[in-house]
Amino acid sequence: MKVISVVGTKKTGKTTLVTALVQSLAKHGRVGTIKNMVTHPVDRGDTKRHFDAGADVVIGLGDARLKVTRERGDLDSALADLQAEGMDYAVVEGFKHSSLPKFVMADIEVPNCLRKVMLFELNDALTEELVSQVLTLDDYQAAP
Repeated sequence: MKVISVVGTKKTGKTTLVTALVQSLAKHGRVGTIKNMVTHPVDRGDTKRHFDAGADVVIGLGDARLKVTRERGDLDSALADLQAEGMDYAVVEGFKHSSLPKFVMADIEVPNCLRKVMLFELNDALTEELVSQVLTLDDYQAAP
């Protein structure tokens, strides 16, 4: 499985680039995504009430299926889950301090930056160029 991370500061176009990459990579195989959701509210509302009552897993059903567990996951375990699901590609939004190869959507310095991208320059040709870069990446190896 090939993995790319898209990082940047708020409102720089990370999700826009992620969706463009996913749409293009889907032509080459199965794609999964991971989003850094540090501020996602599972500590309040109905999900919290379910956990407080003793639930170990909460599954929300609607137009999609969302599984929330008590276990605090990390990036490696999430990537392992995608690999186990048979994904060919993983696009990660966030985790700028990880060792993953990255496309950077801001003027920040991060490890393993493959390319800096500005939202105003994003178009189909650039997306295909970035996807070509992803296709040449080595397969992801979990940290020992």
